[in-house]
Amino acid sequence: MKRNFRLAVAFTLNLFVFNPLPALAQAVSGEQMTMVADNMHEQLTRIGVIKAAIVAGRLADVREPAIWLADHKTVVGLPADFEPHIAQMRSFARHVIEAKDLQTAGIAVSQMAKTCGSCHLVNGVELEFGFDQTPRQDMEDVVTHMQRHQWAADRLWEGLIGPSDSAWNRGVDMLIEAPLDSEDVTLTEEHFEKIAGIGRRIHALGGIGTETTTPDSRSELYGEVLGLCASCHQLLGRGPAN
Repeated sequence: MKRNFRLAVAFTLNLFVFNPLPALAQAVSGEQMTMVADNMHEQLTRIGVIKAAIVAGRLADVREPAIWLADHKTVVGLPADFEPHIAQMRSFARHVIEAKDLQTAGIAVSQMAKTCGSCHLVNGVELEFGFDQTPRQDMEDVVTHMQRHQWAADRLWEGLIGPSDSAWNRGVDMLIEAPLDSEDVTLTEEHFEKIAGIGRRIHALGGIGTETTTPDSRSELYGEVLGLCASCHQLLGRGPAN
């Protein structure tokens, strides 16, 4: 039987519930299990801060949470299978710290998400997701369109950290839609052409993502999505948190 242990994490309006399988529950004590849960919660929170900063186009804001991830102490007595993933997480956190641009930071945080998923899979940790309500799909204004982008990106994120095919497929399916027309966006012609190109690529990645099945390829695709979101928000001078 599973140990009676569940941790709910409210994170960018998504619900994560950690359900360790018997092998993990038997490997550590109840007190250690609570510490493991707290540590996982804190890591996800910090990684989420990095992700949000990248999407919003704020490179300066990624470094503080990345430094914590690179330097924080781990729980004493963790099962040995955790150790390589912790080392990888710290390495990718250092890549974020050293990143000179948002695209590089985006690649590193996508690799963090893949590492989370790999650790969960190896150690039998199940994540259940409370999916946000799907944004409206019968409206084509800019705000609703961007809400769909953000919702899709959140599902891709869950697909990596779960790992979850269901979450991933929800995300890529949402991205397969028509890009915005020039009539929908009030921008200079030069800016619109750049942003339109970004939009076309993001929607193309939705189609590519339907055939993307490995953690490495999904991480690469998600990293590109993050970089494209950041580039667009930098051109606009604003992002979802502005």
